[in-house]
Amino acid sequence: MNKALFNSPWFVITAGLLIPLTLALFAITLFEDSLWPNVSLHALMEGAGVILNLSLGLYLLSLVKTELVSPRFIWPAASFLTMAVMGGFHGTVEPSNTFVGLHSIGVLIGGLLMAIMILPIHVHHQSNLIRALPWLAIIFGLAISLVMLIADHNFPSMLKQEGQFSEIAIAFNTLGGLAFLATTLYLLFKQFDNTAARGLATLTLLFFISAVLFEYSVLWDPVWWLWHLLRFVALSLLLGYFFYWFYQQAISTKHQAEKFETLAFRDSLTCLPNRAYFHQQISYHIKLAHRNNQRLGLLFIDLDRFKQVNDQLGHHIGDQLLTLVADRLAKCVRETDLLARMGGDEFTIILNGEQNAQTVKIISQNILSAITPEYLIGTHSIEIGASIGVAFYPDDASEVNELMRLADTAMYQAKEQGRNTMRFINPALNTQSSG
Repeated sequence: MNKALFNSPWFVITAGLLIPLTLALFAITLFEDSLWPNVSLHALMEGAGVILNLSLGLYLLSLVKTELVSPRFIWPAASFLTMAVMGGFHGTVEPSNTFVGLHSIGVLIGGLLMAIMILPIHVHHQSNLIRALPWLAIIFGLAISLVMLIADHNFPSMLKQEGQFSEIAIAFNTLGGLAFLATTLYLLFKQFDNTAARGLATLTLLFFISAVLFEYSVLWDPVWWLWHLLRFVALSLLLGYFFYWFYQQAISTKHQAEKFETLAFRDSLTCLPNRAYFHQQISYHIKLAHRNNQRLGLLFIDLDRFKQVNDQLGHHIGDQLLTLVADRLAKCVRETDLLARMGGDEFTIILNGEQNAQTVKIISQNILSAITPEYLIGTHSIEIGASIGVAFYPDDASEVNELMRLADTAMYQAKEQGRNTMRFINPALNTQSSG
């Protein structure tokens, strides 16, 4: 289904009005005078309705408390909870005055509670009374249901002969239905840009149609079953819609978290881990090396002649060059290693696992071989080199800042030796590797 259609008022009108009325006409035309009594099926539908009403009430309540929807949605939550309680009692009694009365009063109270959401926003401020509203609704629904069960004879007649509903029962359903309709109109014209409002508008319109069809039905006839089915479908669709919306919110939140993490720990130019991420991770890698009794290698890399590129060709060319260098460096390290851009033209590499002068020498030469070939950027052919300084944990230093200082010192020693080369901070290793 087209997303724009789903998000338009016409979807609500079609799903909540046109389709149900069409089904009602078919039911009246094809099954006139038919009666399908089935107490067990009715009890099953009402039981499912109780679960759906209860789930929607609690779910909306959680959305209000977490401020994902407007405070006015606490009234629909109270409406669902009240209808859940009264529907539970309604589904457990045999067809009788109480049977019809519990449903009709439930529709009236549910509709009126739902319609209160259209009142001005100051009505919905989170006072102690408003915060307790859902639980008061449960208690109220429970009290009404118990009174009807105990003192049924004191209530007006709701069910006449041959399954006809009394004028009182029809009036209660009509008033409740009009309250649902008022809620629908408010949601369509005042709140329709809200995701929760679109789903709730469809449900309230279906509840209005169900209340209208009540007047034109008798106990157990096809229209009676139809408006039961419409209410069940409305509750199911809204709960499914909310779950889908919640899933979309979770995906959006995840993407936002990933975006924030990228901004915090990724270099915006090269997409490599940045200085903050490097400082966060190096302590972890040192602890890991200590636990595994391994030697860790730390490389500081500074590009040679990069400043000339920036000065002569401009920073936009320099930025493109850094991106290309980062791509080449990434191909020189393993997944278990960490490559980061420290800023400017400086990069660092943490070599994990057991490292020695020979293996680090080979890796450094591979890095130099990868960096030195020319770079073609637009009409420019650029050649640069790199100076690499190396320090080992724990041989050279066991503390993070000292290890980084020594690797940086070794890198400047490489520059002093003529650039485009590498140096260990330990002079003996330089002699050993050159030998």
